[in-house]
Amino acid sequence: MKANEAEQVKQQFQNGTDNFSEKDLDKVMADSEVAERKGGKLGEQFENFKLLWGLLKDYYNKDYPHAPWKLIAAIGFAVGYLISPVDVIPDLIPFAGFIDDASVFALVVKSFESEITDYKRWLKNK
Repeated sequence: MKANEAEQVKQQFQNGTDNFSEKDLDKVMADSEVAERKGGKLGEQFENFKLLWGLLKDYYNKDYPHAPWKLIAAIGFAVGYLISPVDVIPDLIPFAGFIDDASVFALVVKSFESEITDYKRWLKNK
């Protein structure tokens, strides 16, 4: 990914996370089939997608309600970005189309390491 594309993705991530709402969360969860299908195209970030998608579903279903909203907003934005046809790098471009989507999931993991570790611990103990 080019430097200007990486900066665009980072800016969209920040703005999207800051403006993510409960209504946006409902929309993302309503498109779960699309999210799961596209999640399989994230390459090295697929494992992170599965973990974060599980966290989002557990929050949404009230099984893991104590996740901070900022984390939920970041994951929700990442999933919404994944399922959106409008990206910095369009998904239709072979091989490159999901690079920006994958980088958004990497940003979530990097930004919320301790909260994600807490969720992993909760998963082990449930």
